[in-house]
Amino acid sequence: MSWTWTSEEGRRALQKAIELREDGLSYNQVATIINSSFDARVTGEAVRRALHRHGHLLEPSLNPEEDDEEAIRRMIEDAKEKAREERDKKLVSQLLRERGRTELILETFRNCIEAFPKVKLQPPKPVALRKDPEEALLLFSDAQIGEKITLEETNGLGAYNIDIFQHRMRHLTNEVRRIAREQSLAHPIRKLNIAMLGDNVDGINVYRGQVHHLDVMIVDQFLIGTWEIAKSLVALLDTFDEIEIWGIVGNHGRIGKKGENPSHINWDYIMYKIMKRLLDENYGDRIKWNIPVSNWTLAEINGHNFLFLHGDTIKGWNGLPYYGIDRADSRLTKMLAAHGRFFRYLCLGHHHNPAEIDSPGGEKILNGTMVGGSEFSINQLHTSSLPSQWFFGVSQEQGITWRHKILLNVFPDAREESA
Repeated sequence: MSWTWTSEEGRRALQKAIELREDGLSYNQVATIINSSFDARVTGEAVRRALHRHGHLLEPSLNPEEDDEEAIRRMIEDAKEKAREERDKKLVSQLLRERGRTELILETFRNCIEAFPKVKLQPPKPVALRKDPEEALLLFSDAQIGEKITLEETNGLGAYNIDIFQHRMRHLTNEVRRIAREQSLAHPIRKLNIAMLGDNVDGINVYRGQVHHLDVMIVDQFLIGTWEIAKSLVALLDTFDEIEIWGIVGNHGRIGKKGENPSHINWDYIMYKIMKRLLDENYGDRIKWNIPVSNWTLAEINGHNFLFLHGDTIKGWNGLPYYGIDRADSRLTKMLAAHGRFFRYLCLGHHHNPAEIDSPGGEKILNGTMVGGSEFSINQLHTSSLPSQWFFGVSQEQGITWRHKILLNVFPDAREESA
C-alpha cells in the first residue's frame, strides 16, 4: 500500500512536519527528517503543499503564538535558503558553460595539431661567412682645441682643456686601432677613411666673452692641434695600409667676423694644409688628402657616396634640429640630382649630439664632440652629452655595416678629475 499524507502514518508525519516548522526548520530540512523517520520519499515542496492542503500550514507571520521577531527570522531564513539554492544553481550552470567552452577550445586545438604533418627538425647548415674586404670610416669633429671648461663652472658635470684633449685623442686613436683589428678577423680592413668635419680649434671671438673660456690662444690651438692629430695619423698607419682624409672647415676656425671672408679663410683649412705638408714627405704615398675650398664635399667610400659638411648652416635651438636636417638633406639631394650626382649618407657635426636618422635611401648621421658638456650647454641649455666620435665599417655590398660610438671619457685620468 502506497504511503499517503491521509494515512495513519501520513498524519503522524504531518504532525511531525508542523512541529519541525514551528522549530524553525526549512521545508527541505523537514522533508529530510520525514524521509528518514517515516520511510517516506517526499520533497520540501511536497511538505509545503501537504501543510497547505490539510489546513495545518503554520507560516511564521500567521501564528499568533509566535513572537514577531521569531516569525521574521524564519521568513528571512526561508528567503536565504531559496536565494542560496538559486545562486548555487546559477553558479553550476555558469561553470558548466565555461567548462564546455574550454573543452571545445581544447578539442579544436587538438584537432588542428593532429592535422599538421609531423616535421623532423634537421640541424641548420653552417652560415657562410662573408670575407669581402671592408673599409673603415671615422668621423672626427668638434675637438675645439683650446677651450677651457672647469668642474667648478659646470657643477662637476664637465671639464675640458688641452691636457684632456690630448688624453682623449690618444684614447680615440687606440680605440680605432683596437676595433679595426677585431673587425678584421671577419673582414679584411686595409683602408681608413677620415671625415674631419671642422671645429678642430676653438678659435677666438667666435662668441662674446669667448676669451674667458680659452686655455690657450688661437696660434697655440693651431700648433698643438696640428701636432697631436698628425701623431695620431702616423700611429694609425700601424693598423691600416692607407688613409684617405676629407677636411671640412667649421665655424669656430673662421678668421674675421661671420661672412667677412670666404669660408676657407679658416684655421681648420690652414691646419689641413700644414698637416699635409708635414706628412707628405714620409707618408705621402699612404695618406691622401682632400681639402675642398667649399664648406661641404662629396666622397665615395667603397662604392657608396657620402656628403660631408660641418652643419653650422643648419639652425637648431636647445636640441637636435631634426626638421632643419631633413630640409637640408632634401635640398642638397635635389640640387645634386639636377647635376646627376647623388649621395646615400649625410654626415655632419657642429651640434655636439651623436644621432642617426634614417632616410628613404640611407641615413643622416650626426657626430659627437670631443668636449662633452660645456659651461653654456650645462648652465644655459641644461643639456649635455658624453664626448664621443663615430666609427663605421663600410661594405661595398651593403654600405655601412658595423658601427661604434667611441666614448672618450670612459677611462679618465687624474688630469680630467682635477681639471
